[in-house]
Amino acid sequence: MTQNELAAKVGISQSLLTKIERGRVVPNYNAACAIFDALDEAESAGERSLSDVMQKNVIVLEATDTAAKAIRLAKKHSLSQFPILERNRLVGAITTNMLIGRRGGEAVKTFMREPFPTLNANTPVSMARNLLRQYPAILVLVGGSVVGIVTAEDMI
Repeated sequence: MTQNELAAKVGISQSLLTKIERGRVVPNYNAACAIFDALDEAESAGERSLSDVMQKNVIVLEATDTAAKAIRLAKKHSLSQFPILERNRLVGAITTNMLIGRRGGEAVKTFMREPFPTLNANTPVSMARNLLRQYPAILVLVGGSVVGIVTAEDMI
């Protein structure tokens, strides 16, 4: 994107944009946000979205389900993460690492952690990478419903 294209998209003059780039002028908050938004949009144009890489068959557990059920599902479906629901509301998450040494009858709500982060299906893949460095999974939502899950393996 040229300076002229960026300036036109943001609604400022090309000369002002040059001064901002050279550090001679500090933009106001609204101009800075508009510049960042335009650059983010340009960077993600044509990029794959989470809907392109997500696993669509998400197996969720209820908070009252047992560790034994989670272990059985993990083995059967080769899964390593589970979102936890309570009354159709996302309340937590577990990973297979958390199942090691658990008693079979123990409810997952007794050892679950905070829910995985959630993003929209149209979110560019590049925006999800940093989250996956901190969390084992990202849940993909459409209309408030879980429609997919993305793990590091889906991004490589």
